[in-house]
Amino acid sequence: MINYLFILFAIIAGLSQPIQSGVNYELRNQVHSAYLSGAISNFIGAVIMVVVALFIEKNTSLGSLHNVSWWSLSGGIFSVIIVSSMIIVPTKISYSYFFTIFIAGQLIMATIIDYFGWFGNEPVLLNTPRIVGIILVVTGVFLMKR
Repeated sequence: MINYLFILFAIIAGLSQPIQSGVNYELRNQVHSAYLSGAISNFIGAVIMVVVALFIEKNTSLGSLHNVSWWSLSGGIFSVIIVSSMIIVPTKISYSYFFTIFIAGQLIMATIIDYFGWFGNEPVLLNTPRIVGIILVVTGVFLMKR
């Protein structure tokens, strides 16, 4: 059974992403750098995440960092790509078009991750409804173009 709190959390995250993009763009205008804006945004987020981890999660330990694999730390690299694109691109092509492309990319990669069972996920078969869903989202990219 699907936990509706997780669905609500996903909806809130989805609603938040375009707002974050706009806020970071405004910060970019004030500090005159898309990358500094992204760094400030990520720094603030990182501080909040550390505080949440230390006060809410019981078994959190910074000492265990020496045991993590190198690729487990690559999330920061992806964050640079995501945040910098969200600061720079939407004002060039429109927010709705950018996020339609963004969501299509997320769906395609998530489907690949599901199919191969990466990151501790159980493999999810690629069936006709999923393929139709991807086609519909990609079609949406073309429909959202200015």
